[in-house]
Amino acid sequence: MNLISKLLVFVFCLFACHPQIQTELFNVNDDGQWQKVSTAHRLSQFPKIHADGRVWFQFEAPQTAESVKLHIESTDYEMQKDTSGLWNVIIPGTDPGFQIYNFIVDNVEVMDPGCTPSYVNGYTSVLEYPAPGDEFYIMKDVPHGEVREHWFYSDITESFRRMYVYTPPGYQTDINERYPVLYLQHGGGELENEWTHAGRANIILDNLLAEGKARPMIIVMNLGFATKPGEVRRRSFNDGLPSTFEQMLVGEVIPDIDKFYRTVPDQKNRAMAGLSMGGMQTRMVTLNNLDLFSQIGIFSGGVITPEDVNEADDFKEKFGLLFISCGSEERAEETKANSEALREIGIENHVYISPNTAHEWQTWRRSLNEFLQLVFKNE
Repeated sequence: MNLISKLLVFVFCLFACHPQIQTELFNVNDDGQWQKVSTAHRLSQFPKIHADGRVWFQFEAPQTAESVKLHIESTDYEMQKDTSGLWNVIIPGTDPGFQIYNFIVDNVEVMDPGCTPSYVNGYTSVLEYPAPGDEFYIMKDVPHGEVREHWFYSDITESFRRMYVYTPPGYQTDINERYPVLYLQHGGGELENEWTHAGRANIILDNLLAEGKARPMIIVMNLGFATKPGEVRRRSFNDGLPSTFEQMLVGEVIPDIDKFYRTVPDQKNRAMAGLSMGGMQTRMVTLNNLDLFSQIGIFSGGVITPEDVNEADDFKEKFGLLFISCGSEERAEETKANSEALREIGIENHVYISPNTAHEWQTWRRSLNEFLQLVFKNE
């Protein structure tokens, strides 16, 4: 074999043994119909969404990286380098709403530095994919309320704690007006700011108020994790005893909110709702404190059963609204069956099943939108 033949064999083997080399460099015709997503920060141009629904992700990996993948919706997509050394992939689209993603660089998961992060069991990258017909959580040219950071010291946990408090449009000017209060809880993987960050609760209520579909109210969002000094884990929801969170909410948070905000401080004008873990907390806290809460919303967090009603003191006389929801891909049939069982013992309730969603923010955004149109309407 002569020298030229040996060189040809070497080049062939080189390409055959390194799939990355034989992959064509990424190339796309930017036809002007790509727009960056709302969750990309101001210095980033990616991810982008095309008018036809495709999504373009781009990532700058170290020069030594041999493989970069996009992981989204339980699927991995191989990314390709472009001529400038950036890694790219275009996918057909995703499910609508709030989608978590990350990049995998040589088997190491990393966040997208071009994305505004959210906290879901740790900070993570998120894509906000447009949901046709779901414009109720989109910012519009309507009067807007305010979201405040409200700090307080908890004697029960012996720590400073933060609440996010929404006050409706007009709160600053209509100084004689008093408002009902909704205590709204996040899920097990989140923080107290995620109902406004990911759930867009303030925008949802702003839009409903502008359309005359909801009552003006204060929304209080607390961190759902609370422990006393020396506690190594939070108490179970089902051991029959008030959790540390419940003790703090009832004994400290509600009095603090009633002191510093213009509330209507009675049972008929106080509601509690939550998603997932927050729904479980809502179930336990309200059943234990029917003298404090009359309006109940449980989103993907189980149900209040006929047995719960029979064991609670004067539930039928004290509750004003019972709202239970989930995604159609969760326990929809079980939820509807429980609703019928409650009606059979004389407990009116509202059930909402979010179409084509599972245990995710799109379910909970829709649930809150439905709940807010009912809460405090029966008083």
